[in-house]
Amino acid sequence: MDSELKAVTIPAGHAVRINTYRIGPYGWLLVGDTRSAGTLLAAVDRVRSVFADAHQGKVDVHWFDLPREAKALVACLRTLTGEGSLLSPAPATDELAALLRIERGLHGTDLSSLVRRHPIYRVSDDAASLEPIMLEQTVDLAALERLFQVTVVGVPWMHARVTEVLDQRMLRHLLHEDASSRLPIAVKLHAGTVRNGTFAALLDELPAHWHARLAIELPYAEWLVAPDAVGEALRIGRLRQCLMVLDHVPLDRAADLPLPKDVLLRLMPALPNGPDGTAAPLRAHDVPTAAALRHALRVLGAERCILTHCDSLAVVHSALEAGVRMLQGQAVADFAEMRAQITPAATSEAKAGTPEDGPAGDDAAAAESETPSSGLSPWGRMLGWLHLTRGGVDAGMERGLLGDGPTRI
Repeated sequence: MDSELKAVTIPAGHAVRINTYRIGPYGWLLVGDTRSAGTLLAAVDRVRSVFADAHQGKVDVHWFDLPREAKALVACLRTLTGEGSLLSPAPATDELAALLRIERGLHGTDLSSLVRRHPIYRVSDDAASLEPIMLEQTVDLAALERLFQVTVVGVPWMHARVTEVLDQRMLRHLLHEDASSRLPIAVKLHAGTVRNGTFAALLDELPAHWHARLAIELPYAEWLVAPDAVGEALRIGRLRQCLMVLDHVPLDRAADLPLPKDVLLRLMPALPNGPDGTAAPLRAHDVPTAAALRHALRVLGAERCILTHCDSLAVVHSALEAGVRMLQGQAVADFAEMRAQITPAATSEAKAGTPEDGPAGDDAAAAESETPSSGLSPWGRMLGWLHLTRGGVDAGMERGLLGDGPTRI
């Protein structure tokens, strides 16, 4: 309470005269004058709401007008100091104090140093290239933990509350986003944030061209437990011309789940089980079979499925073999970077073999035609490095690997 009162009063620029006293193991007595009433009320309500949201117990607040209600105050103090007056365990005050500190810090913090961009790639229709189609912006929670020296990911209620605060801050961050990039920007939001009136107000502050470029990712877990709330959030997002996405849909059950229509789906491969049968999130994801991927794409529609957590080349291999159109993950990003580095070199080699170069160019062209990779683009040769058979690559190129027609977002 002391730290929260200081945090509330310091920005006001004036001294607020409030005396605090500890009463028994669970009570506080706060005494202030008339001028401090508003500040005192704001601080107490803030702490009370945080305790409730954290499921750490209910904070009862009683107000007394002194000296008129002095007898009632004395009776309350006697209750607080009595033996066995409160039997509930002490709340996790350290974690609650940390949450209050994070909320205050995030309120005015520039998120630029904490924001990470993760591109989502689409495989071209001829399976010859990868092109970025969307940038997902997330906050690096590990960096946030280091900044505030607190554990967020390992405490479910803390994680939920912090991500709700980050929802608002991320939308504010978009107001200062560089608009030079024409790629859509995807942000993770809670359904409650979208349904809140603040969301509409923030969208109104964004330039009009931003609305169609904004992709909103709603958690599949919320759809599972509160489909009506998520459905309402989807409706609101569509009305504002935003692209709607359902995030963290389990791939192993996606084809059997009742999922909303006309939204993109971010499919997450399963995590391998540890020795004790529990998930090990720090390990690479299981490699989904091409058959399982093809089944999911056939049921859900390949044009709206994004395979996420492509953290190994084996996952990329399986996805390409199954005909996945959109992929995201470190292995895909590394793959695209490798291709970008090789393509200029291949272009310079082609220029060296132009007719102006004379016989040397003809010899180089003849030598190239004798190599096993003849007829394959640098992308095709890279697929070969991923242990794809040449026949599989050629066949994939002939049929487009992905079916007919471009993918539109």
